[in-house]
Amino acid sequence: MHRKPFLLASALASVVALCGVLGWMIADRAAILRDGHEIVLKTEPIDPRDLLRGRYVRLNYLISSIPPLLYKDQVVDYFDSGTTIFVRVEEDDDGFWTAKEAVVGSLPDDRADGDVWIRGETRFRMASTNTPAFVLYGIERFYTPEHVAPEIEERMRDRAVTEIVVAVADDGRAQIKALRQDGETIFTERLF
Repeated sequence: MHRKPFLLASALASVVALCGVLGWMIADRAAILRDGHEIVLKTEPIDPRDLLRGRYVRLNYLISSIPPLLYKDQVVDYFDSGTTIFVRVEEDDDGFWTAKEAVVGSLPDDRADGDVWIRGETRFRMASTNTPAFVLYGIERFYTPEHVAPEIEERMRDRAVTEIVVAVADDGRAQIKALRQDGETIFTERLF
């Protein structure tokens, strides 16, 4: 009989903790979308499906392949898959942001105000100093609601280049904010 109040209190504490963690995850993502530095990346979409989350567009960015020449003051012979990398991006004349330099490990202390550094992880071990690293930024999937997915898929088949608007936090974390084609916004992520 003495165990019932303890079990009830434990279950209630677990539910509160779980709700708190989920709330923090949602609020953190919303903060990046609301306050992050907005950049536009050029991509070529591929259209698969996720059984648990529904339709999504798999994205491959031009900044996903980082050549060894971009590593700032670092000699990088190799690194393992999952190595943290920060890539500084700048806006080009065409309005798209491209990779300008990269560092392995952590953000550089001497970064200038206004610099945008996006955090990623290497996908594979670099085999030689001439081989570019493939980097994942956590923005390689764009989930779409079922009712708008067919229209987005059709528009993407008609045009090869799609613009992805990304919000980047000061610490390099990134979230997809919107999907555009030819400057026209097709879909915008809601904060919550």
